[in-house]
Amino acid sequence: MSTGIRVGIAGLGRFVPERRLTNQDLEKLVDTSDDWIVQRTGIRERRIAGEGEITSTLGLAAARQALEDARMTPEEVELIICATVTGDQPFPATACRIGYDLGAKNAGGFDLGAACSGFVFASQVASGLIQSGQLRRILVIGAEILSRTLDYKDRNTCVLFGDGAGAAVFTALDRAGQGEFLGGSICMEGGAEGVLAQPGGGSRHPATHATVDQGLHYMKMGGTKVFRFAVRVFAEMVQGVIDQYGIDDIGVIIPHQVNQRIIESAIEQVGLPMDLVFSTIDRYGNTSAASVPIALREARDAGRLKKGKLVVMPAFGAGMAWGHLLLRW
Repeated sequence: MSTGIRVGIAGLGRFVPERRLTNQDLEKLVDTSDDWIVQRTGIRERRIAGEGEITSTLGLAAARQALEDARMTPEEVELIICATVTGDQPFPATACRIGYDLGAKNAGGFDLGAACSGFVFASQVASGLIQSGQLRRILVIGAEILSRTLDYKDRNTCVLFGDGAGAAVFTALDRAGQGEFLGGSICMEGGAEGVLAQPGGGSRHPATHATVDQGLHYMKMGGTKVFRFAVRVFAEMVQGVIDQYGIDDIGVIIPHQVNQRIIESAIEQVGLPMDLVFSTIDRYGNTSAASVPIALREARDAGRLKKGKLVVMPAFGAGMAWGHLLLRW
């Protein structure tokens, strides 16, 4: 039975690798151009993990910053949820590796695989556990190294994605003092699993010489279907918040950084000004589950999270799975 505990965010963190892969760099690898990429996506560069970096090391750096921001020790963390589809390995969970390296010796951990919607979904799971009174301090991480799933001969995918990690510490609101969790949504559209996928490596297409030769371990995407779907559900989620709270209550919209044109089209549909949107896609590209928490931390640092105003975070991705997270800062 729910105890009715109010939930907030006590700390935020983000980390991106140092290496930049610019559009000009991609011109040397694939048939594309800076103008083509910018006009269609809004992306100018993305970060790429270095040789010694893996998903857990990116997540660990973001987690440490979030805990420092929350003035919390690793030993106080009771659960770690890592949203990722590019974990260190299929199992054990990358969350367990992060917890061990972090020194969170009193925490449990598991991964949540919802691709671009991962952080939004994981945050709702964490909030529900705290609301119920089952746990008190949960670290949620979104971390991805998508560059290692890309075919750099496929311009439809390789220009879009980058690497990074973001993290948030969820606690009771009286401990957090900010970012009150108001709710959200978790949705999916069945039968669309092939629109955006990494087909190889699972039980359907186990790793073999044949699956490697066929390129099934690279990301595959149906771009036109993704664009239309994303615009529709993005607009529906934002409109739902407007219908419930009104336009004047919205302080900032921090969407999954999927594509600047998708974001602009959706915002136009609901009749909102683009200056309500906080975007990082020009610098980082699409970092899947990491994009929302990276942008949330940067929005706070930029002074975009206004006291008492709503923070709307819509996300959509492979599955097709989509949903939103709603906070009052």
